[in-house]
Amino acid sequence: MIRKIIQAIIAFGLLGCGFFFSGADLRPEFIGAGIVGLLGLIALIIESAIVNRKHLWLAIYCSWLGFRGVRIRFSMSYLYRIKVDDKYLLVKNNNFSHYQLVGGKYKILENTRSFLQKEFDAMDDPKLPNKGLMKDDFALFIPASRAIRFLKWFNSGQDREISHWREFYEELIEGKAQVLSKEKFPYVNYNFCGRVRTPVRRTPGWDCYEILQYDILDVLPTPEQRQEFKRLLEKGDTEYYKWADRHLIECLGHDNRTLSKAYDIGIHTKWALNMKWSKE
Repeated sequence: MIRKIIQAIIAFGLLGCGFFFSGADLRPEFIGAGIVGLLGLIALIIESAIVNRKHLWLAIYCSWLGFRGVRIRFSMSYLYRIKVDDKYLLVKNNNFSHYQLVGGKYKILENTRSFLQKEFDAMDDPKLPNKGLMKDDFALFIPASRAIRFLKWFNSGQDREISHWREFYEELIEGKAQVLSKEKFPYVNYNFCGRVRTPVRRTPGWDCYEILQYDILDVLPTPEQRQEFKRLLEKGDTEYYKWADRHLIECLGHDNRTLSKAYDIGIHTKWALNMKWSKE
């Protein structure tokens, strides 16, 4: 962005000199140099548009925020869609009262932290506690001018945590709760379905710009694991976990069939089912 601004200033400066300040003998040279500079600037803009064509508006908006010196809060997570019959398994969020799909934030590993600080001038999120199961959660502030480069690095999977087993283990086997047996779940297979990312937006109550990103995974249970999930469904809901159908998730916990509020469901659970962000 700075390179483009400097080149634009030089190009228009040369054109100004050519039209208003130079003598007749130097005017063509100044104007020609200015036009060459502008053509080079246009080429840079076109190149940037092609490279960032998949998120062009995001790149433009981040450039504008970067020019203003704004930092963007990034929260990078993954969610499991665990479905039995027509219902999805939800668990209670630690910090809020809503229920959501199994999963959580990636962790910032020791080597990754120094890399993030060096390459992206990253700052830890001061609004969340950095202890217990939340220690080193991947929530941090990045200068908006480096946002696109940060997203490209993160989505490459290089030099960061890429395993998704940890949150499954903590939320269902041992950690926050013990609802599945270690014997039946020494591992879990899953399909990577894609990513859901919010646009840059100001977060109510947090007073910052923010981008949330979720990797969505579909669990592929073995026959034994499927039976255990079915037994869990037959036991019924508890304070820690719930089984919700699509209708209830789409309405974020309000059941239009009974005209009552069952419980709150995090909106990112709805995004994960639909594989797209929505305001409501």
